[in-house]
Amino acid sequence: MKTALILVLLLAAGLLLGPLWSGNTGYVLIAIGHLTIETSLVAAAIFLVIAVILLRFILGLIMRLVRSTRWGVRWFGKRRQAKAQQAFDDGVRQLLNGDYRAASAAFNRSWQLDHHAVTAMLAGYAAQHIGELGQARDWLARSEQADKLQLSETLMTLRAEPEQAARRTELLEKLTKEYPQHPQLLRLAIDAYVRLHRWQEVLRLLPAAERLQLFNTTEYQQLVERAHHQLMLEAGRSGSDQLHQYWRGLSREQRRFAPIRRAYLAALINFGHTEAAGKVAARGLKRGDLKLAHLIDGELLVPGTELQEWIQDTLKRKPDDAMALQALGQLSLLTKDYSLAQRALRKAADVAPSRRVYLDLAQAYSAQGDPVNAVKAYQQALRE
Repeated sequence: MKTALILVLLLAAGLLLGPLWSGNTGYVLIAIGHLTIETSLVAAAIFLVIAVILLRFILGLIMRLVRSTRWGVRWFGKRRQAKAQQAFDDGVRQLLNGDYRAASAAFNRSWQLDHHAVTAMLAGYAAQHIGELGQARDWLARSEQADKLQLSETLMTLRAEPEQAARRTELLEKLTKEYPQHPQLLRLAIDAYVRLHRWQEVLRLLPAAERLQLFNTTEYQQLVERAHHQLMLEAGRSGSDQLHQYWRGLSREQRRFAPIRRAYLAALINFGHTEAAGKVAARGLKRGDLKLAHLIDGELLVPGTELQEWIQDTLKRKPDDAMALQALGQLSLLTKDYSLAQRALRKAADVAPSRRVYLDLAQAYSAQGDPVNAVKAYQQALRE
C-alpha cells in the first residue's frame, strides 16, 4: 500500500509540474451522460491525490471495523496462522534437506506471524548449524528452553572444536548426568573422553550408548575392549594383585563377555603372566566365550600349558581344523619349534590359505634358514 501511494504521489507531482513548467496547464473533460465537467489538468491531479488518500483512509477504517468483530478476528487470525504454518512447514522441509540457512529464514518468518515455542526451538537448532550461537541463544530464550542453552552451546562447541573437551570435563560430566538419553551429547562425550583417556567415564556412558545404538556392534565391542584394557594396564602397573582384583571385581557376565576377556588376556600377556593368560584363553575357548580366530588375529596366543592342551585336543578330534593348525603353528613359533611350526602352517595353508598363514609360514622358513621357500611364502601372501 505504501509503495502504491508513493507512485501515485510521484505521478501527481509529474502532472502538476510538467504543465506548469511548459506554461500550458491543459484541461480535463469528464462527460457522464448529459453531465460534463471541465477542469484544468493540475486541479484534476490534485483531486486524484485527495481521492486516493480518502479511499485509503476509508478502506483502513473498514478493515479496523471488520477486525474488531468476532468474524473478522477469526478470519484474519486463521489467515495469519495459515501463513505461519506454511512457513513452518517450509522450514521443516529445509531442515530435512540439510539447508539450515534456508530453514532458519523460514522459521523466522513463521515466528513473526505466530509465536510458537516449537518454532523457536527449531530455529535455534538451525542457527546452531550455521554457526550463529548468539542467535541460537535468543531463540532458546524465546522458546522458554533457556535452561538447555548450556547443553546447546556444549554440543556446538565440541562439534566445531573437539579439543575444547579438555576444558569442559566437569561440564560434560554434569550434562551427561542431566541428559543421560541425549544421543548427540553421549556420542560427543564418549569421543571426548577417549581422546582424554578418561576410560572410567567411557565405561560409564557405554551402557546408554548401547541402548541408543550409537555404535555398531564392532565399534561398541572395540570401545569396551579398549577401555577395559587401558584400566587393566593401569591396575597392573600397581602390581599383579591389583590386576587380579580388577578382574574379580567384574560380574560373571562381564568376565564372559569376549571383548572384556580379550582385554584381560592382553593385559596378562603385557605383564608377562604367560601361564595365567593361557588359562584365561583356554577356559574362554572351552566355554565358547572366545573365538580362536580372534585370538590369532589379535596375537593373543601364548604357550601356556592349558591352551596348548586345548589346541592339541582339538586337532585330535579335527585334524584338518585350519584355525587350530594355524594356532599350533603360531605357538610353535613362540616356543621356537620351527619344524613343527612349518608342518602345521603348511597344512593350514593347504586347507584354508590366507595372507596371515603364509606370513607365518614365511617366518618359519626364514627361522629354519630356508630363504627360497620363505620368499615364495611371502609372494603367496601378497597374492592372497
